[in-house]
Amino acid sequence: MYAFAGFNTTSGSPVATAAVIQDSGACTFRYALAGLPAGSYTIALTSDSGASFKRTANVTVTGAVTQDFAPTRVIRVGPGRQFTDPSQVTGLVSGDVVEIDAGVYNGPAVTWSTSNLTLRGVGGRAHMIAPSTISNGKGIWVMAGTNQAVENIEFSGAAVPDLNGSGVRGDGTDLAICGSYLHDNQEGFLGGGGRLLIEYSEFAFNGNCDNPSGCAHNIYVDNIARFTLRHSYSHHARIGHTVKSRAQENYILYNRIMDEATGTSSYTIDLPNGGLTYIIGNLLQQGPTTDNPVIVTYGEEGLTNTNHNFYMVNNTVVNDRAGGTFVSLDAGTTATLQNNLFVGSGTVVSGGTVTQVTNRTTTAPNFVNIGTFDYHPTATTPGLDQGTAPALGGTFDLTPLYQYAHPTNREIRPTRNAIDIGAYEFVP
Repeated sequence: MYAFAGFNTTSGSPVATAAVIQDSGACTFRYALAGLPAGSYTIALTSDSGASFKRTANVTVTGAVTQDFAPTRVIRVGPGRQFTDPSQVTGLVSGDVVEIDAGVYNGPAVTWSTSNLTLRGVGGRAHMIAPSTISNGKGIWVMAGTNQAVENIEFSGAAVPDLNGSGVRGDGTDLAICGSYLHDNQEGFLGGGGRLLIEYSEFAFNGNCDNPSGCAHNIYVDNIARFTLRHSYSHHARIGHTVKSRAQENYILYNRIMDEATGTSSYTIDLPNGGLTYIIGNLLQQGPTTDNPVIVTYGEEGLTNTNHNFYMVNNTVVNDRAGGTFVSLDAGTTATLQNNLFVGSGTVVSGGTVTQVTNRTTTAPNFVNIGTFDYHPTATTPGLDQGTAPALGGTFDLTPLYQYAHPTNREIRPTRNAIDIGAYEFVP
């Protein structure tokens, strides 16, 4: 967050900056700028260190000030509203917010082309059930603008002839999906463009490998600039991968990604073209009926992305299959594996040039309840106080700040003695 002197200006040097803080478990953010002298200011929100600004607001400081980034308009959808289905909304302009009342919607598929648009379920999730024919041939919602957000929406039942029918299709640039639930589609999410953020969301029972030209997945990200998945729950992909990304950069942080007892997914995480990758603080598991013996794979279709650095830090990785490989790397990978707890049988890592630091392998993890997939440690879990402090991976701090809280949430990771090995810190 940058503050500039004067109204309607983002030129010159800012007079103050502040971090933007996201509310825990929510799609809302806040900031605090203290000590500004009385006067007129432009407050600007940036995601790229001031190279561009997503929102601006004029603020007059005379004392304590609270300022929202007000939408251009709020358009409401639901029973008794002007629009009773999202497909009926017309006349959108940049900066609009569409609020959709909780409930079930069976209208036609929609392509959203307006930039700087937020689509939000209110009063609970708004559930978009796919029509029997998806006219755009892609998905229930196609996000085709720039800087769009989907919040608190459920998508199910997408099916199209090419078997890639998506709950959400990303055809635009810079999309955020927050607090949403995508399930029982041919493809949960497909696409990307620019930067993709998925957080506090659940993906389940999407996928297939019936298409001769390739499989569909819970999450399938194209070759985009950056993909961030955090505080989310992806599980029970149908034969396809639970998470697949071709992005140039991948930040997979504090998630629960699993087959559980009955899932049949292929890879838990598939990064087929490499890319700068950070996998930190996740719960990863492949089940006894998985379709593939590898849990995490990197570069298995060739390292065509520019960066080949792979960092995997403080994850808990459970193999409930008889044998297999926890991490499979292309030979050209430079990898750091640190403070990971590997549970079950199999090869820990194959391929690549790998630096391993204080990882632990065990068949007796003594979790709170491994049968219900509660991987919190107990006093007898291996690796307590036996990790080493992570450093930087490039310019990114590898130290885990959070730990996954089920379902689709986060909590601050406690600090106590030396860091524990695995995705959770033990608290007596």
